[in-house]
Amino acid sequence: MAKILIIDDDGIVRDALTVFLSRDGHQVVTAGDGGNGVLAFKNNMPDLVILDRDLPVISGSAVFNKIREISKAVPIVILTGYDAPEDAEAYLADGAASFLSKGDGLSNVLTEVDRILGVQPKAAAPKPEHRKREAAPAAAPGKCLILVADDDPAIRQVLARFLIEAGYAVLTAEDGPTAERLAREKKPDILLLDIFMPGKDGMEVLKDVRPDLPEMGIMMITGNEDEEIARACLKLGAFDYVPKPLNMEALEKTIKARLVLQKSSC
Repeated sequence: MAKILIIDDDGIVRDALTVFLSRDGHQVVTAGDGGNGVLAFKNNMPDLVILDRDLPVISGSAVFNKIREISKAVPIVILTGYDAPEDAEAYLADGAASFLSKGDGLSNVLTEVDRILGVQPKAAAPKPEHRKREAAPAAAPGKCLILVADDDPAIRQVLARFLIEAGYAVLTAEDGPTAERLAREKKPDILLLDIFMPGKDGMEVLKDVRPDLPEMGIMMITGNEDEEIARACLKLGAFDYVPKPLNMEALEKTIKARLVLQKSSC
C-alpha cells in the first residue's frame, strides 16, 4: 500500500480520510496548515498528496508549487470547499492529478485515490442519505441503528460512512424536526444529535424525545463554544457529548461502550 499525505485545515476531513485510508492499508501522514504540509512532504516523501486549496500559513497553490519544486512525479489531488471550474483547469494544467469538490463527498476522494494508485475498485457502498429527504437503509437483522442529526452535510456524510463501515445501520437527519420524527418512527439505538440545527435545536429535540424513548442513547455533537450547553444536555438525559472536530476512533469506542450498557443485542 501507499504512503499518503493529507494537508487540510479541516479536522473532520483529515480525521475521516485518515480512518478510511488506514483501513485500506495505507500509511497516512497529516498536516493542518500549508507550512507544516510542506515540511511533512519533505520529511516523509509520500506516494500521493491530498491537498486542500484553502489553507492557513501558506496557501494551497503555494504548497502545490513548493511540492512540485521538490518532486514533479508525486500525484497531488486538490480538494476545494467550493466549485471553481476555472481553478480546476489551472491546477490540472499545472500537473495536478485531479481537482475534487468537498461538496461531492469524501467517497469521490477515496475512489480517486484508488484510481491513481491502481487499486481495483471496491463494491459500491450503500448511500447513507438523499438530498431531499433522509430515508432509512434496509438494516440487516442484528445491526444497531444509529441516527445522525446534523445540519452540516459534510459531517452527516462522514459520520454515516464511518459508522456504516463499522457495521452499523445509519439514518441521517438535516434538521431538528426530521431528527425527532425519525427518532420516534425508527427508534434507533443511538442518536447523535447536533446542538444547533434549523427548525428545532438539539436541546429541544432531547427534551421532547427523552421521556418517550428512555432506552435510546443520546449523544450531543457540539462546537467548542457550546460546552456549557452540552453539559446542560447531560442533565436532561444525554449520556455524553462529542466536540467538533470529531475524533472518529474515540466516538466509536464511546458508542460501543454505550451499547454494552444498553444491553443492545446488535
